[in-house]
Amino acid sequence: MFRVSSLVVRSMIIPSLLLSLSLVGFVATAYAQNPSSSSSRSRRPLPKPPSGARGFEKYEGHDSSSRLIAVGATRETVNPRRPVAPLEGRAYDSRPFFVWETAPGSKTYHFVLYEGDYYKGQLARVVYQTDVTTTEVLYPREAPRLEPGKLYSWRVSTPTPNGKEDGPLVRFETLSGQEAAEVKQALAMAGLTSPRTPADRLDQARVFENYGVWYDALRIASELAQNPNDKEALAYYDALLDKLDAKKEP
Repeated sequence: MFRVSSLVVRSMIIPSLLLSLSLVGFVATAYAQNPSSSSSRSRRPLPKPPSGARGFEKYEGHDSSSRLIAVGATRETVNPRRPVAPLEGRAYDSRPFFVWETAPGSKTYHFVLYEGDYYKGQLARVVYQTDVTTTEVLYPREAPRLEPGKLYSWRVSTPTPNGKEDGPLVRFETLSGQEAAEVKQALAMAGLTSPRTPADRLDQARVFENYGVWYDALRIASELAQNPNDKEALAYYDALLDKLDAKKEP
């Protein structure tokens, strides 16, 4: 009788152990597939362009190691009125974000956006211009619509006793066609079309950076960097500017 009871007990214990092991394996697998359940969630892999990241063409000034003072990050100023932008930049949003370095002693800046390449035709039509007291302009909704794929130029100037001093001029275009479709698809694949959290917005900026879309990456980074407690955003903002400031020469 005892032997029979032992066999019965054993027959009940073994399946129970197997079931417990199966449950442990299931939970481990589910956890691995859903790391967001952890408080230390690892960042999702972000899509990159098929041919690799598109770099930013650097501004070649007299001092390419210049710094910026803007949006909560303190950086030494060396090139007054220098656009914080690539020589040939790109924008995804129809309202680009323009930033430049401070000119010590200047209280106002005159921002001008031209149609086409101003260097090739200095009679280029002025699309938009404004005077501001800060070192940035977010292209306003009421301004003339920028055409996708069309080249534009912009610069800032400051008043002087003898007239004005112009800053360097740079060019940009708003993405169109296949390039715009690639970025749109990359954002959708990463679930970042409408980011809800600062972390998601930072991921969105990284997607723009990967695709060489400087104006949108800088806009997001500068907005997030206004929070002094967001160390990751501050570091990213600094690193983004360093990439533009880096010298071309080896």
